[in-house]
Amino acid sequence: MSSSDSQQRCFYVFAHSISSDSQAKKKFDELDEFNRPRLRQSLIIASIAAAAPSADDVFDESLPIFSIQYPSAPVNFVDLYKNVHDVSMLEFLLSAWDAWVDLGEKRDRGNFHPSFIQTSSTNEIPPLIPSQTPLHRDRDSQRAGSNVMGAIGYYCTDTCTPIVLSLVDELNWDAAVILAALKQIGENGDSAYAVCTHPGHHSSYDSFGGYCYVNHAAMAARYLQSGQFNHKKIAILDIDYHAGNGTSSIFYTDPSVFVVSIHCHPKDEYPFNSGWEDQRGQGEAFGTCLNFPLPAGTTFDTYSGALEKALEEISKFGATILIVSLGLDTYEGDDVAVPKAGFRLQADDYWKMGSMIRDLSSVPTLFIQEGGYKMDVVGAIAFKVIAGFHDINGVLKAI
Repeated sequence: MSSSDSQQRCFYVFAHSISSDSQAKKKFDELDEFNRPRLRQSLIIASIAAAAPSADDVFDESLPIFSIQYPSAPVNFVDLYKNVHDVSMLEFLLSAWDAWVDLGEKRDRGNFHPSFIQTSSTNEIPPLIPSQTPLHRDRDSQRAGSNVMGAIGYYCTDTCTPIVLSLVDELNWDAAVILAALKQIGENGDSAYAVCTHPGHHSSYDSFGGYCYVNHAAMAARYLQSGQFNHKKIAILDIDYHAGNGTSSIFYTDPSVFVVSIHCHPKDEYPFNSGWEDQRGQGEAFGTCLNFPLPAGTTFDTYSGALEKALEEISKFGATILIVSLGLDTYEGDDVAVPKAGFRLQADDYWKMGSMIRDLSSVPTLFIQEGGYKMDVVGAIAFKVIAGFHDINGVLKAI
C-alpha cells in the first residue's frame, strides 16, 4: 500500500460531476431500463461522503482519512486511451453522436430503437445502437462503414450499449478521473479508488459493448508501465460478475500484465464466448490469463475460495501494482444478473472481500469502478469493500 505512515492514513477517491443538473443526468439514465451508470456513481460517492463523523464523534487518529477529489478539468479520452485502443474506434466514439444527428430524416428509427431503450417523445433523437454486426474480424475484407449506422455495428458487440448526447463529455471526465488516480498512485505510492461513470472491462482493442466504451483498467496498466513510472509487472484482478473479456483480450499475448477474472460461468452468462477456464493466454503470455468461472447461485463460501487462489497467483506473479476492476453486480438480486443466473453475495461479504485483497496484496492498489445495477445497495457495498480494505468497521473521516 503506502510507503509511509502518513500516506497509509489517506485513501484517495476520485470522481466527477459534469453537471449540477440532476435532471439532466436522470434523463440519460432513464433511456435504459437496466443501466443507471450516472446514478451508480452518485450513490457510491454519497455513501463514502456520508461516512464522515459528526462534530460529536470522537475521531480515531489511527483510522485512514478519505479524501474525495474532483478533477478540475476534463481530459481528451482519445489521447489517453490510444495506448490500448484502435484510434479509429476512439474517433468513432468521439464523432458518432454528431453523425447520428446529422443523418436527420435518414435515421432508421425502427432498427435503431430497441424496446428497452426509452425516449420521451417520438420527435426526440433516440440513442444510437447497432442493428447489425460484422463477420468475424478480418481487416482485409471488412472495415468500418462511412455511414454511422454501419460503423456502429462494426465497433459495437451488442445491441444494448448506446451512443447518447452526453457520452463524449462523460468519457472525457472519466479520463480525468482515471488520470488523477494514476498520478496519485504512481507518484506517491498511495492506493486509490476511481469512480468512473461508465465501466470498461468489456471493451477490447477495437470493439466496445456490455455498457463499456473504453477500457480503464487496461489503459491504467499501460500508463503505469510507461517511462514516467516504469512498472514492469502489473496485475489486474477483475471481480465483476461478468468476465473481463475486453481486458483479457488486450493482454492475451503480453506476459507483463497478469489478468485474473472471477465471474459467472460463460455457459450461463454474458459475455458467453469468453471467460472459460482453459483460456490462459498465448505464446510467452500463456499462464498470465486466469479465469475462475463460477456457477449460478454462488455464495461467498465458494467465491472466497476463488478469490484466495486468485490473490495467491497474483502474489506469485510479482506485480508491483494491483488494479482491481470492482464490479458490484455479484450481490444477490442484482437487476442485470438475475434474469440469467446471478450470484448470492451479501453486504458483509464485500467487507470480507476488501479485507482479503488487503491481506494478500502488499502493493499499491487502484480500484476502478465497473458494473453494479442494484441501486438500493450499490453505494453501501462499494463502501464495504473499501472499509474492508482498510480493516475498519466504524466511521471514517472524509475530507
